[in-house]
Amino acid sequence: MNDSRKTEDNAQQNALTGSQKKAQKKAQKKYPKYVRHRAKTPLWLKLPLILVAVLVSIYLLVFVAAPFFALRYVEQWYAEQGEGQSLLIGGWTLSPFTGEVELRDVSAVYPVKDSEAEVGADFIGINVNLSALLDQTIHIQSVGVSGLKFRGKQSEEGLSLAGITLPGSDQAEEATPDNGEVANESGDQESEQASDQTGSSGPLPEGWSLRVDDISLTDDLIQWQQAGLAVTVELSELSTGLFNSATDDATPLTLDVTLRELSVAIGEESLVLRSPVTLRLQAEAQKVLTQPNISGDISLTALALDAPGIEGVEFNALDIKGASFNLGESGMTAGLRSLLLKNVQAQLPDDEKAQLDQLMLSQVSWRASEDDVLIKELSLEGFSGNLAGFPELSLAAFTTSEVRVEGLSTQPVADIGRAALDTLRARHPEAGVLQLGNLTVIGVQANADEQKVSSLELNALSVTPPGEEVPLASLAHYQITDITATPSGFASGVHQFYGLVSNVTRLADGSIKGVPQAEAEATPESGSGTDSSATEDTTDETATEAVPFRVQIAGIQLLTEGDDIPATTFNWTDEAVTPTVNTSGKVLELSTGAIDTEQLESGVDLTLLLALDTYNRIRASGKMGVKGDYPEGKLEVDIDQLNLVDFNPYLVDAMGYRLKKGMLGVDSIISITDGQLGGNVLIKLQNSKFEPADEETIDRLSKQISMPVETALSVLKDDNNNIRIDVPLSGDITQPDVGINDVINQVSRKALRTATLYYLKQSLVPYGQLISIASLAGDQLFAIRLNNLNYEPQQLELNEEHTAYLDTVADMMSKKPELELQACPVAGPQEVEAWGDAWYSEAVKRGAAVKAYLAEKQDKNDKSLSGRVTVCAPQKGDKPEVILGV
Repeated sequence: MNDSRKTEDNAQQNALTGSQKKAQKKAQKKYPKYVRHRAKTPLWLKLPLILVAVLVSIYLLVFVAAPFFALRYVEQWYAEQGEGQSLLIGGWTLSPFTGEVELRDVSAVYPVKDSEAEVGADFIGINVNLSALLDQTIHIQSVGVSGLKFRGKQSEEGLSLAGITLPGSDQAEEATPDNGEVANESGDQESEQASDQTGSSGPLPEGWSLRVDDISLTDDLIQWQQAGLAVTVELSELSTGLFNSATDDATPLTLDVTLRELSVAIGEESLVLRSPVTLRLQAEAQKVLTQPNISGDISLTALALDAPGIEGVEFNALDIKGASFNLGESGMTAGLRSLLLKNVQAQLPDDEKAQLDQLMLSQVSWRASEDDVLIKELSLEGFSGNLAGFPELSLAAFTTSEVRVEGLSTQPVADIGRAALDTLRARHPEAGVLQLGNLTVIGVQANADEQKVSSLELNALSVTPPGEEVPLASLAHYQITDITATPSGFASGVHQFYGLVSNVTRLADGSIKGVPQAEAEATPESGSGTDSSATEDTTDETATEAVPFRVQIAGIQLLTEGDDIPATTFNWTDEAVTPTVNTSGKVLELSTGAIDTEQLESGVDLTLLLALDTYNRIRASGKMGVKGDYPEGKLEVDIDQLNLVDFNPYLVDAMGYRLKKGMLGVDSIISITDGQLGGNVLIKLQNSKFEPADEETIDRLSKQISMPVETALSVLKDDNNNIRIDVPLSGDITQPDVGINDVINQVSRKALRTATLYYLKQSLVPYGQLISIASLAGDQLFAIRLNNLNYEPQQLELNEEHTAYLDTVADMMSKKPELELQACPVAGPQEVEAWGDAWYSEAVKRGAAVKAYLAEKQDKNDKSLSGRVTVCAPQKGDKPEVILGV
């Protein structure tokens, strides 16, 4: 075919003229007759190119165009949701190759009442390493949220998020019982399957791991409102380090969040946060997906709240060190190494307030499997306040250690190794001021039915009446061991104490100063409509059902050994008599046997030794108890060298006479059996000198004994002005017979007083130089008057001249045991003026010095002379001296 075409072309070429041939050649050069055909591209090369073009187109469509138009659609849709609403997304990134998904500069504005609200975020993004999926690893390289502003509200209209309201679901579908059972069964099966599938990888499929390089949330603000709750939280930072579930390496965690607003409705009132509070956390996390273990430090800045029933609560700082949470094979545990709370203040209604300088906890742990809590130490410091009717209440410190509470969710049982409080002070407008130096409790075991304490010790306890400076009572030390308390009884070991000081004052009306008087119980009116029979029946039933509370004490003991142990003393002031009686004394010994309220009839052993001055002793020993409504037992009571001059007001009230001088001695045995009094009292009054004080009382007493009191006293006295009376006791304890007839018989049997002055003078001839002229002149105070001890004004101590003279007197008394000496101090005019109202107490020191000096001397029987020396009541005179006489 080609050859024929060529032959035809040659024939046509020969038929053309020369000029035509030239034009043809020229045209052929410009427009070739034959077109050159290029070589065709192979198919195997065209397909990849087409595939790339398609993939690029899909990529642009899916990852560029589609997101772009989708975001524009979202912006338009949001604007159509309400007037004044707008949404702007400044930038975005979606990359399947790098695994990046990002949104930047997201801002939404919508109207709120009369203003506008703005929500959005500066940056939201996640970066995932997709290639790691080939190694069965979910690798999240980063997660970030920055500058987030979010507002949400839950109301009756529905849920409002960033200006978009989602209708609430008012109709909840209720499952039938059958469906509920099926649901429970399926739920159990799913939980069992989930537990079976949860292995070393946790919620991940077997063989897979999760790795997160970084999570960072910064400068985020979240606001939420619903009925009764409004909260605003600012998340300054939430960041984590590398997390890899394939290893046990710790993942660092940092949290900095501020609670800016908080309002919680509680009834008709609200709990309101007054100022922002910031929480900071520095922690580490391990095995988050399998056995979470998180530990770190937590701090909280100053907090101020207004709460219902509390006008305000605030504290400066809260620091928690070593906080931990673990969900391991042994169960859930939590704890902390230390917690420190500083400067807590609470303002309460009615101007009440409380303040705590510091609260500290250390080594706290909780174990769910054991259902217990362990606390190594808990301490409070610097508590003060105005609470519960106490205008002043303070506690320097409270500490407790080795605390363990078991059975938290069932029946709690607490063990406390040691608990102590220091320097407690409480002031009450009616009760006065209570102060306690310290209280220590060791070995506490407590549950709902029984409480045990190994030992309890308190020191420096005092109670002071309102407006007074001197305590009504104070106690230096008190201790108890082996305490057991139950709802039906109390038992303990020996109660030991020392340093008990009581200052008791009886006022003119007979009441005790500082002790509130008991209010009289209202007496039911006879005409009341109360059914007495019904009342009696109720009372009988209550009495039948009531279980007597039993008290068992191993004993009470006063501790006296040790140089540093303060004395147990008492001070008695009686303003109900004239003149006022002021006396004081010491308890030298006190002990009891075991006390059991169910065995009081058998009695309690008692030993008591008192001293009103250096030489006086009051002893009581025996066994006393209670039988029915009356005491039961037997006591021996002895009184030795009691100076009765100090108790003249009581003598005047009893017999109308006062003593110028005299010492009392009593030997008695008192028994009470079945309410019947028995025993005997031997009364001895040494060196006595009476003078009338109340004629009316004297007359009344004279009629009772059928003779003048003065006559009876004269008959009862022996040659040394001593009175000895033996009084038997008998009769019912409510109306005892003290044996007045026996006393009268003793008076009648005694001979009249004989003149013994001559005998005394004759017996004292070798000591004639000691006898003053006044005694020979018939002085009424003494049978024989000795020389006086003269003093300089305001001189109280003995000088050498005094001691030399007293040595001679002591020698005389040593050789003649029947002699008894009286020392009567006298205050001169200058002294009375200088001492003022204290002249009496100052002058008595002179007589005490004389007795103290002679007390060091002994008679021929090696007995101290103190029992034969009586100090008279001080008098005012012409000059300072001590008058001596026998």
